[in-house]
Amino acid sequence: MALSRDIEKLRRTELFSGFSDDQLRLIAFTVTRLSADQGDVLFEEDAESLGAYLVESGTLTLEAGGRSAGIAGPGSLLAEAALISAIPHRVSAVAAEPCALLLIRRDQFLRLIEEYPDIAVEMDSRLRRNFSEMVNALSAVKTRLSDF
Repeated sequence: MALSRDIEKLRRTELFSGFSDDQLRLIAFTVTRLSADQGDVLFEEDAESLGAYLVESGTLTLEAGGRSAGIAGPGSLLAEAALISAIPHRVSAVAAEPCALLLIRRDQFLRLIEEYPDIAVEMDSRLRRNFSEMVNALSAVKTRLSDF
């Protein structure tokens, strides 16, 4: 039951939405379930990431440079680039209330894509698309700021 629930949670994220049932099942086998109480720090800004975090329930407050950087609630996938690269967290994440999360550990995910190249191909396509969308959004912001 938990495995099928994890598969559905993964499927609802933008990053994994186009993956096949078999691919999602393999990814779901790698997740670690975490819980956090109100006030618990999930990760700190500039700390090395372990992987990506999927918020299953509850809310996290995000901070960068001591300032609010938003909130993450159910369905939010944090640090998706950390699935393939040991990058530092750009924000700190603190539980605003009790939370349940799924951690997709980078080391396990990298082993998975070595064994199943079709997952690597799909992941590469998704990350490239997400990066392209981010660059386009930043270009739009640059254009708006240049008007001032």
